[in-house]
Amino acid sequence: MASFKNNPAFFTSLLFIGAVTAAQAWLIYSQRAETKRLIGEVEQKQVTLQNFASANPFPSRENAAAVEKDRLQAEKTLADIRQELQATSELAKTLAAAKVPATSTDAFFDLANFVEHLRDSATKAGVIIPLNSWFGFATYSSTGPVRELIEPVFKQRQHVEYLMDALLDAKPREVRAVERTRPLTLDQKAALLAAPGSTPVAASGASTEVPADYFVIDPRTSAQLEGFVDTDAFRLTFTGTTDVLRAFLNELALFKLPVVVRSVEVEPKDKGTSTAVAARPAAAPVSPFGLFGQESVTAAPVDEIKPLIDQNDSVFVVTVEFIKLVDKTGPAANTP
Repeated sequence: MASFKNNPAFFTSLLFIGAVTAAQAWLIYSQRAETKRLIGEVEQKQVTLQNFASANPFPSRENAAAVEKDRLQAEKTLADIRQELQATSELAKTLAAAKVPATSTDAFFDLANFVEHLRDSATKAGVIIPLNSWFGFATYSSTGPVRELIEPVFKQRQHVEYLMDALLDAKPREVRAVERTRPLTLDQKAALLAAPGSTPVAASGASTEVPADYFVIDPRTSAQLEGFVDTDAFRLTFTGTTDVLRAFLNELALFKLPVVVRSVEVEPKDKGTSTAVAARPAAAPVSPFGLFGQESVTAAPVDEIKPLIDQNDSVFVVTVEFIKLVDKTGPAANTP
């Protein structure tokens, strides 16, 4: 204490130097810790950068060219398929230009005229048809479809008329049934999505449901693909010889409309056994239509098709699908 009193300035200087030294030591320590942390971050970022560089996420010019080539080929294939499905026959143009009924009443009279036409054609051809047959449209035997279903039902009527005209020209002995897939309103579709496997209730404005009008095609054989491919399936049951079946299938194979034969079931009238056979034309050049289960749209010569069974009357059940690709380019580009 005496020394401090004798030399206050000296001891004060020592204390100050000690404090400064301690502060510098702490500063050096903290800076070294921060420097070490920053060096660690830099090294981590360098590793990340090296990983990105080695991954080479961007395609080379060769890969980009190959991808572009594949894209162009896919677009060409799509265009070819669309062209195939447009069916540029005079019949297709006539059906596409037909005016859709404006009201439910108009749709009813359109169906009534269609039924009268087919009944007259069957009588002239000597073909037996069920009494008071509506050829798959008995649901609307007293009133037309609701507004939302007018157009789809009208399109189905056009397709059934084409199928029946072709079948009657083939001269079957009897037409037993005509069935179609059921068109649904938006509410009915929503109900089915909410309760898969349920049966939608009758649409407003339609008569009591007639189950014989409808059938459900096996989804494993259908080309239906939600958002990409729309289909309309029909099933015709008739009796006759295999010459009748052959003439009918050859007419469909002319591809006047975009229709695919899905299956042909044959049952001899006097036997209980049935046989399912694939209905395919004779060999012809491969077509993009093969994507939908039919290798060619070229008609098969009559003399190249062997009879499925002996020339006795049989019961035939023919299932067909009309195909239409969903056009996602907008209403202006949509082809009827």
